[in-house]
Amino acid sequence: MQFKVPKYLERESTIAFGLTFKALAVMGGLALLLFLLYYIIKSKVLFGFIVLVVVGGFFTFNFIKVRGQSLMEIFTNSFSFIFSPRTYLWQKKPGLKRIKVIKKKRGEKEKASLRIAPRSQLSEIKSKIDII
Repeated sequence: MQFKVPKYLERESTIAFGLTFKALAVMGGLALLLFLLYYIIKSKVLFGFIVLVVVGGFFTFNFIKVRGQSLMEIFTNSFSFIFSPRTYLWQKKPGLKRIKVIKKKRGEKEKASLRIAPRSQLSEIKSKIDII
């Protein structure tokens, strides 16, 4: 039987202007930072350059996606990979058991031997079910 699988399982819900909560919080933090820098930096040209870099970086990190991941996720994953310790453990995989080849003569016939199982556990299970 075939079932229909939804396509967008990993979609985050948007709050305002197509932004997720995380992106909206980052945008608010950057707006606060730029507001403070406006009063700290006296040069309007330098402040304009900083605004262009910060706003451009915000839109780049939040709206450009590579294979379903934003650039911010790619950078955080790459930094955690670069700076995390790597330990390689090599373990021998259990191999197959060797097959023992037995050659029989042409004239010999196999003796059919029946294997009788040990005492069956069905009676024990039946008694446990009857008790419950």
